Amino acid sequence: MRKPMQTGLIVAAILAVLTITEYLFATHVEDDLVRFLGITVSALGKAGLIVYYFMHIYRIWRPEEAH
Repeated sequence: MRKPMQTGLIVAAILAVLTITEYLFATHVEDDLVRFLGITVSALGKAGLIVYYFMHIYRIWRPEEAH
């Protein structure tokens, strides 16, 4: 199992790659539909990663842990 810090760094690197991808779609793609789809897919991927890894949305459906 990965350490939380290692997982956070991997997710941050993926977010950086998706941000660069968004930028490239926004600045280098001429076709409006392709640009829109590329930016949308990248943004949804980033939102999904943030919600899952940094906002811990998966904890909503787990049973409560006893302290």
